[in-house]
Amino acid sequence: MFILSKAFITLVGIGNTNMGDDGIGIVIVDTIKNQLSSDVDVQIWESRDALSVASELLEIETPIVIVDCADMGMKGGEFKWFHQSDCKLEQHHKSVSTHGLGFSDALALSKSLGFDQELYFFAIQPVQIEFEQEVSECLQKNMSDMSDSLLANLNELMATLFSK
Repeated sequence: MFILSKAFITLVGIGNTNMGDDGIGIVIVDTIKNQLSSDVDVQIWESRDALSVASELLEIETPIVIVDCADMGMKGGEFKWFHQSDCKLEQHHKSVSTHGLGFSDALALSKSLGFDQELYFFAIQPVQIEFEQEVSECLQKNMSDMSDSLLANLNELMATLFSK
């Protein structure tokens, strides 16, 4: 584990805990935050709109890891770690997400304003996103595996970035 004088990466849990699986990013980050060193700046962005997310992104000076639910066409409860360059984020031109506009809309706005930090995702396939629901049983059962995988990926990322 690396001990630095300031945060080396930023871990962000995104979602809405009042919307079932949409809150999984917040739940996972909250679950692991006490296992992280001070090298990781932990932030929770609950129910943020695209303008707020864009503004927050522009303030961060470290590589960023976003933890959120995402429709990836996978089986509910499956999860994936990837770098921004390994995916195509679709903008929500015809629909509105629970965050106002989608994360991809906020990222596009941030990039147009000069955002250029390294961006990684830990995305979880939701089962249900419904108002006033808890995280689905499927995701609750996978919580330990998701948390362990996120911690392993964070440690690997920090080792890779620190060696550069």
